[in-house]
Amino acid sequence: MGNAGVPETPRLPAGLQHRYEIQREIGSGASGVVFLGDDLFNQRRVAIKVAHPHIFRDTSENAITRKAWLNEVRLAGSLKHPYIVEVFDAGIDPDTAWLVMEYLPGGTLDPFTRPDRLKPLQEVLEIVYKCASALDYACRNGIVHRDVKPANLQYVGPGEVKVGDFGAAYWNKDESTQVMDIGSLAYMAPELFRSWVTPQADIYALGVVLFKLLTARLPFEAENPAGLMYVIMNGERPALRSLRPDLPPALEQLVDKMMARSLEDRFPNWNEVLKTLTELLPTLRVAAPPGRPQEPRRPAQAETYDHLRRLPLFADLNDAQLWELLRLSKWYQVPKGTVLIQEGAPAKSCYMLLEGDARVTQQGKLINCMAPGTLFGELAFADKEASQRAATVVADSDVVVGKWPYDALHHASPELQSEMLKIFFRLAAQRLKQADEQYLLLYRQHLKGQSSPPE
Repeated sequence: MGNAGVPETPRLPAGLQHRYEIQREIGSGASGVVFLGDDLFNQRRVAIKVAHPHIFRDTSENAITRKAWLNEVRLAGSLKHPYIVEVFDAGIDPDTAWLVMEYLPGGTLDPFTRPDRLKPLQEVLEIVYKCASALDYACRNGIVHRDVKPANLQYVGPGEVKVGDFGAAYWNKDESTQVMDIGSLAYMAPELFRSWVTPQADIYALGVVLFKLLTARLPFEAENPAGLMYVIMNGERPALRSLRPDLPPALEQLVDKMMARSLEDRFPNWNEVLKTLTELLPTLRVAAPPGRPQEPRRPAQAETYDHLRRLPLFADLNDAQLWELLRLSKWYQVPKGTVLIQEGAPAKSCYMLLEGDARVTQQGKLINCMAPGTLFGELAFADKEASQRAATVVADSDVVVGKWPYDALHHASPELQSEMLKIFFRLAAQRLKQADEQYLLLYRQHLKGQSSPPE
């Protein structure tokens, strides 16, 4: 009788014990326990979330939590995005449910909402951009998360984050698992209190996350849930810059529009949020101190991603492939006159001229000019042994240039490698065609210059 009232410890279902080996408990909550485990088949570390057994007993008090579990299991595997926690396996037994997910040891964003651990402004906006990109992808698949908060955002590394825990998600493709009375009150948009679900609810919630990452406090606070609901629907929150006067006015405008009480005043969709973030990020670059030269700066990933997805060259890449390509690269802003490729040097990488102009020379003679959006240095990717550069490329203005090491591309996902090879072959064909046309033009000019036709 000594164990009366003590919750039963969740156990891995017997059918999974031959595949996953539990190492230790790494988290727990009202709905279940998360274990660190080993996937014995795929030889990788995983996080295994198992429901408390009592949740699946047929009692009304567990109905909402049970439905949230069913919801998350049904959604498992339907969302594939580099900034959404990947779910490898999921299932339901009569007395439990489980999810097997990628193991992310960095924890959540919660610690970075404390006054002594706030992240730099540019990194905060990088994180928010990637959350917005993930939630936009979910929205385009008919899913509204409805529980966006720091505890459900996994910190992967500087500027890197993944959205997790879709237990409260609203899925317009399946009415059977909708959960209406669930979510985190402090992050809930006013319309959710009236059971009105729109994608703009997630925009509001991410606005609250941004507010807290910047100020270490919630925009609305009250002593009890009823009071909190009232101030969210009717009260006034402090202006962002009254708490952080160092922040730019444009950032305050972004937060205000994300958290507008009226749907008419809030951002209408994620595309507008992403566009505004992309315009804001370049304005936050830190200038070098007086008397010191400005070091080559690395553009924000969000800013670069937005540029890349606008290029016709990468039109066939999906979101996941484009983000993977971006993660394999390094981007720099360099001044006019910088040598980007040196004739005779070993060929180890390919490059993208994203902004600015460049000239191509061979043995000191100008042979070509490059415009923004040009991919170059890619032909040697197919060589088994490192070859030498046949020409020199020099920045003809201040430029933004990206670099992909061949080795990184060779270790990319098969899907990305396949798409990049298509791009490389297409460029090679275009350049051969241009060379043929140039040769034909020169030949015609030569014929016109002759006094009589050649024998």
